[in-house]
Amino acid sequence: MAVVGGSRDSLSWDESVGLFLKIKSPVTSKNRGQLVQVLTDVCQSHAASSRFRMMLDQRQLQKLIEHCLTFTVTPGERYSYLMCQLLNSLLRRQGAAMLSSETSDKVILWFSKALHASSGEFQSEETICEILRALSNILRDAPDHTDEIYTSLAGTQGSLIRTLEFSSSYYVLAPAMQCLHLLTYVTPEVITETRQHGDEIFPAEVVSSIQRIVIRILKQPLPIPTICPHKLYLNLIASALNIIYNLVVCAPNDVLGNIIVSACRPFVFYGLPGFAHSDLMRYVTEAEVDIPISSGVDSDVSSRNYTNRNRRKRLRRKRAQPSRSTADSNSGPCPLMPNIEGVAVGIKSPPPASALAALSLKPQWARTDSGTNKENASSNTGIVAGEESISGTASCDNSSVEVRTSGSETDFSDLEGGSEKESILMARVRQCSLQAINAVIDKVGKQHKFSYWPPLMCQNPSLMTSVLKDPSPLVRMASLQVINTFLLDSSQVLTFAVDNVGKSSYTTLGHQLGTSLRELHRCLALALLSEKFPGALVRTLKTIELLVENVNYSKLKPGLLTKIVTHVKYFMRYKEAVVQANAFSVMVSILMIKPQVPELQDVLLRYQTPAPVSLTSPLEVVNSSVLEEELPGEEIDDENNLKRAMEVMNLVSEDECDKSEDEAQGKTMVSWLIQRCVDSLLTPDHDAVRGIYIQVQLQSLKVLSAFVSEHLPIIHQSLPLIQHVISVCSDAVKEPQQKPVNFTHESSDIDPSLMSPDPGVVVEHAYTLLGSLLGAVKTGTEKTPNASCISSDQVQQLWLWTLQGPLQALLQMAGATQKASANDGEERFQKKMENNANWRHRENDVPRSQEQVKQIVAMATVLSHLSSSIFESLGEEWISQVIMTVRWLVTNQDPELRLAGVRIMAIIVGFSGVVGNPGGPSLLQETIVTTLDILSEKESNVNRDRLLASWALANMSSVLEVYCENWKQTESGSQDKFLSSQLIARLLEVGIRTCNDKNKIRTHGVRCVGNVTSFLKASQAVHPSIAPLVTKSVEMLVTCCSTGNNMKTRWNACYALGNILSSGRLPITTVSWRGQVLMTLGKLLESFKNYKVRIQACSALCSLRSREEFGTEYVAIWHVLFSGLDNAQNIIDYQEIRHRDELLNQICQGICQLTTHLTLEDAGMLAELLQLHQDMAHPLFKKAHVSLPPERTGFALSAQSRVEELLRSDALTESQEQALSILQNLMASEDVNVRN
Repeated sequence: MAVVGGSRDSLSWDESVGLFLKIKSPVTSKNRGQLVQVLTDVCQSHAASSRFRMMLDQRQLQKLIEHCLTFTVTPGERYSYLMCQLLNSLLRRQGAAMLSSETSDKVILWFSKALHASSGEFQSEETICEILRALSNILRDAPDHTDEIYTSLAGTQGSLIRTLEFSSSYYVLAPAMQCLHLLTYVTPEVITETRQHGDEIFPAEVVSSIQRIVIRILKQPLPIPTICPHKLYLNLIASALNIIYNLVVCAPNDVLGNIIVSACRPFVFYGLPGFAHSDLMRYVTEAEVDIPISSGVDSDVSSRNYTNRNRRKRLRRKRAQPSRSTADSNSGPCPLMPNIEGVAVGIKSPPPASALAALSLKPQWARTDSGTNKENASSNTGIVAGEESISGTASCDNSSVEVRTSGSETDFSDLEGGSEKESILMARVRQCSLQAINAVIDKVGKQHKFSYWPPLMCQNPSLMTSVLKDPSPLVRMASLQVINTFLLDSSQVLTFAVDNVGKSSYTTLGHQLGTSLRELHRCLALALLSEKFPGALVRTLKTIELLVENVNYSKLKPGLLTKIVTHVKYFMRYKEAVVQANAFSVMVSILMIKPQVPELQDVLLRYQTPAPVSLTSPLEVVNSSVLEEELPGEEIDDENNLKRAMEVMNLVSEDECDKSEDEAQGKTMVSWLIQRCVDSLLTPDHDAVRGIYIQVQLQSLKVLSAFVSEHLPIIHQSLPLIQHVISVCSDAVKEPQQKPVNFTHESSDIDPSLMSPDPGVVVEHAYTLLGSLLGAVKTGTEKTPNASCISSDQVQQLWLWTLQGPLQALLQMAGATQKASANDGEERFQKKMENNANWRHRENDVPRSQEQVKQIVAMATVLSHLSSSIFESLGEEWISQVIMTVRWLVTNQDPELRLAGVRIMAIIVGFSGVVGNPGGPSLLQETIVTTLDILSEKESNVNRDRLLASWALANMSSVLEVYCENWKQTESGSQDKFLSSQLIARLLEVGIRTCNDKNKIRTHGVRCVGNVTSFLKASQAVHPSIAPLVTKSVEMLVTCCSTGNNMKTRWNACYALGNILSSGRLPITTVSWRGQVLMTLGKLLESFKNYKVRIQACSALCSLRSREEFGTEYVAIWHVLFSGLDNAQNIIDYQEIRHRDELLNQICQGICQLTTHLTLEDAGMLAELLQLHQDMAHPLFKKAHVSLPPERTGFALSAQSRVEELLRSDALTESQEQALSILQNLMASEDVNVRN
């Protein structure tokens, strides 16, 4: 086809391609000139077609590319350059998408060979650059390569590695590094698949070669501008840092963590005023001792100790993915903010503590314009001057390197002199270096990551320097992310931090950590003061939250929490809702600090507002103007600077102190934090509500939940206010408020749907708050009943209010189902719930019925906080209503409601009010059937449901005997009729199957099997459907106590076997599994590593009631006991020393139990054993008799009586007399204890 607008003498595209296809390889002297001319025509024709955007035949292009691959590149030849230029042009315009994977691999290998041939001694820079451009184009569109391609390009003798080693031109190094960056990019799907199969993504030699060459380039000194333009150097370094990041993510076992961090650290501060790159590079050239990166995140995640709060889920780090762009996953360049107010770019070191007097403690967003201009004039000048100095020192060339022009993130639009500013490129380099360092710390695991703490957090400059001085918000966020990675799951290390000023010959690790943590608190507070970018504010608040969660403040000097609260409280009223929510989240972490410190109580109580005293009467929330604290002004006299600053740091001004003291006389005070939470939930003023989003309301409820659960003595006088919050939020309906006269939604930029509590999520969290309140009251009254801040009468009144108010709808719905008008009552409740859910129009994927179920589950969960004493004090009417509600939940069709009912029943099943209730036994039977159904379901049966159901089944099976006795008295029936044979058989079947589940579930299955088996009578155990299950149950318990790494499961298995042996219900003397059980328990007692398991094994082994039940194993058990008594003092694990004395006492008590069943024949057989161990046993028995409590001395007295009785027998043999004398001496020490 003819090229439109082209010259008449030029060949068309089809003609030039046809001539080129006729030329066959190899190139000779005869066709060399023709080949050069034809390639020139083809390149010109393709350029013309590109200029006029003409569509080309894809099959023709495919054939053209394949024909090019038949030629071999010869260094110095013109046709080689033209052929590379043609391929580059084709791939740049058409991309590799038109090529098959096999053709793409062939093209890459051809370029690798061409690059290898052109990288020799007489290399052609022009040809090499053209090859690298074409190679980058195809690598960009064809990720996930084969090992052959990796080895050919980046192996020990790979073409890219040789080019980077032997080339001295930065115009070659930059595109070669870009190709290496694209080569190391691997799609997330491939990473996931290789991790699942345990394969390696890159060959080991490839990782070693890439790592070696990249680190060498990173350690090179800064080139002069005449050799390498500054922008070209920045793009080179950005690619190198992204390569390091990709290697750490894809091959964490093969990279050198310490060397990488040392090489990347100088670029964290590249381009910041006051830090010369040459000074930072001075420490990199020194020899490093590398710490190898561990096997990855999986091993680290499995060893984490998570708290009981679910808030940790949103703080979990995401799995890192390879970076394909120079700015990782950012679609555009890093936006710099060179004129941000308050960013202390020009500060070389943090200001001293005395300088706080002259420093405004207002955040930037809270300052007035005039004050801001006055205060930040010098800092802004420093920023601009610093940037001008950077731009003045860096020169750039006007020459450009041709690259592919597209919208891909991986392109350098101009490697050395394009539209991108140097400041943006320098910010990109800093961000890439921080991402590489964060990947190393993330992959190394929590056991070794603190080895990087000193160079990154203690040396100057540190990461906090980047947080405070970097003008780019994305770089500041990247620095904070590295700190977050340090702090995540670091409580075991940070607990060593101390603040001791004592003189010593060396600085301890604890003192170093304490100093760095104190500095970290101060710098984060300064970062909050100067930050205006919402994303960086959120990241700073998350960093503070992690810091508070992992630091042990009881070992540090007071003042740190006061500083945090001082700065964070302003952001609880920030204009951005996400910032407000994170500020409230920080307060949740502060309230949950353990162990508690007096400073926290002082901070919470120092600033208060009056509140009513009544506990039961509903409260009307009044927005007190006292809570609207006045921010300090900007223009303050010099002599009052320090005083006013310290007043603000103490959360209260002098006027507020006087006002609070005047109003506090004779009134109950409410903490400022409670009032702020109430303001965000119940503010009646429409203007004040504006801007309050659902995240803030949820976090406010979480703050109140943490307050009542951890600081009940502080908040107990504010319970009426908390009750009012619960009442309003649990209704899920907010009355439409009167709009101001001049207010219209059209003139407001706030979504009206975000101005009221959400009827779904807020209701759930409101009942969570109620559960936290009742749970804290229950814990306080159980631990210290006499010293509790709330009396029993107040607790009773609180529960009556709960049943009559927030839980009234649940009780009414459950009661309606028990009457003839059940359907009408249910419809009324459903209608009420629908009205609550439809108070505003909302479109989401969650069905409204599911939202209602979640609300009912939240209501029902409150009943799980009942205690036995409070339950009994409610009266018969309320007890019957609670039992009726639990029955309705257990028998409901919805699985979530059934699970909630099972949970409640598992807690109240042992209450005497439930046991003695006429409907108690039937409720127990229905709950057992429901629990068995939950455990038997195979579809949609998640671990959480199975864990809860197995725990509930274990609890209910432990009280079967109590319910059976009550049922016999009320129904005058037998045990066989209380639980049918079919139900018992199903209980054992499900319990045995649960014992084969996961470790946490297996423990409860063991309890269930043991409880049910020990409950059986002999007549029930021989039933055809139960007898084989009993044998399987005992065998399963033997397996559980003798195998596995979960000590809790093994302990429970020993306990269950002890219950079976001591119940007296089964014919132990005739069962076939008796010997196996006794020998298994004996082996555990004799030499097991865990002393608590040995104690329980001894208790189970000696719990048989008669000599006949021991059978022929009686003497063997004596040998096991003395052997265990002897080696119990040889402690292998130092952690078991705390259980040693208890084990010795239990074995001595076990010997006494065996002695009570002793016969003369047995005494003769034990003579030799007693003679061998009497010297060892006598002091231990003496110590045991002294330390045992009086309630455990009964077996010793019975044993002594039994020995004296046998000594009075006639015709004792010598061995019998000798054995009885030794036993008498061992038991004689009891006389002293009895007389005393």
